[in-house]
Amino acid sequence: MKIVDPAWPMWADRTTADNDGPVWVAADESGSSGENLIDPQGTFAHAAVRIDDEAATPILAELRQEAGVTQAPEAKFAQFRHRRGRQALAAAFAAGGPLADRVVITVAHKRFLITTKMIDLLIEEEAHEQGIDLYANGAARELAVTLFADGPRALGPMWDPLMTAFVSLARATQRGGTQKETVESFFALLEEARWRSHRRNVEHVLLALLGTRVHADALVESVAHRRSAIFPGLDPLITMLPMTMNHMYTRYGPVRFLHDEQKIFTPAFAQELFQTMWRLPEILSHAPRTRVAEFWTGDSRRHPSIQLADLAASAGRVVTEAHLGEPTDVADALRPAVLPLIKDYVLATEPT
Repeated sequence: MKIVDPAWPMWADRTTADNDGPVWVAADESGSSGENLIDPQGTFAHAAVRIDDEAATPILAELRQEAGVTQAPEAKFAQFRHRRGRQALAAAFAAGGPLADRVVITVAHKRFLITTKMIDLLIEEEAHEQGIDLYANGAARELAVTLFADGPRALGPMWDPLMTAFVSLARATQRGGTQKETVESFFALLEEARWRSHRRNVEHVLLALLGTRVHADALVESVAHRRSAIFPGLDPLITMLPMTMNHMYTRYGPVRFLHDEQKIFTPAFAQELFQTMWRLPEILSHAPRTRVAEFWTGDSRRHPSIQLADLAASAGRVVTEAHLGEPTDVADALRPAVLPLIKDYVLATEPT
């Protein structure tokens, strides 16, 4: 059984078409800022559509016609924000529409993702060494939710610097003009935050983090020497891509997966990602035993199927932003059709 091919990712320079082989799935993201989780664009969404280019072409053409955006060379979500456009999208995603039962969306709140990464990359590592599984009973998520929900009130003005410091510590590349956080300075900040905390439950999480110095050292060393193509990694795409793939694998088995081109999709990335998703499900507990028949990347301008995935991801993002307190007319129009398509999430509260 093939888990990964050394040729992956393959470049799709032709129109995709379902035949007697595995079905095609197209995917794209919205709201990406790489590892910069403190970016003002606070929500990330990833979407996959069970469709090939041949089937996508007339659907996309009809959407563009209904929205009145036929002149642009490529369909973009911004073109569908007006009343006609959002109505056309809502109808396409809703039951009975041309994209009904074809779409899976996964979403993440970047700020909450910071706290989940603090738990996963530090506290969970320490617990694992002690034979404790923080994922089995939801303890890892509970710690992340506690820190995210109560941390701002408990730490006041120290909250944002703590989040910024961890992102700097854990990311592979540092923002230009800023100094890289060190383990020593990060733990000094943690210690100060622990003594300033006004909430005992937050202090409990901070104390647990203070006991992970050896794992922080290992994290920084791993990042510095690029010992892993995907772990550790703060880019939300690394978290959400396996979730989306797993839902499609559960529905259709191994598919031919076509994703919009991304810099992180190197051969080393593909080798590690797919072997991990199949052979080490405890690391990606949210997406166990997932594989694809083929992994392709392509230019969205040449693939209408990817353009539909981009529209789905963007729709999922604005609906999630409304859930997080940023309502818009676009989100109101799309919510009834799009909310059921959100199958997985990294949010402190369930999207409703």
